[in-house]
Amino acid sequence: MEAGTCHLLAIPYPGRGHINPMINLCKTLASKVPSILVTFVVTEEWLGFIRDEPKPSNIVFDTIPNVIPSERVRATNMPAFIEAMATRMAAPFEELLDRLLIPQPSSWPTLTCFGWSN
Repeated sequence: MEAGTCHLLAIPYPGRGHINPMINLCKTLASKVPSILVTFVVTEEWLGFIRDEPKPSNIVFDTIPNVIPSERVRATNMPAFIEAMATRMAAPFEELLDRLLIPQPSSWPTLTCFGWSN
């Protein structure tokens, strides 16, 4: 990532009604702000569905393993899907974040939900 580039990590809820609108939002943002890099995180299964979608070059896909029921069968057992979401997705996301995040000096301000802090 180049100096001055803002890195956005987009992690949509893993369902069609959430992934499609989130990728559309990211495409719009990336096309209007060329200095932004968007890493769009989905399961390996979902990457297979959206991999060939046209997107700006400043959007990259990254994945976590398929730790939740398949999109093709999850409607038959929504409680199992919700259980998997709540219990099996945290560790793969933490591993992905550890791999993606670059440590920053403690003197750098950080943007929080409530504004800038030191």
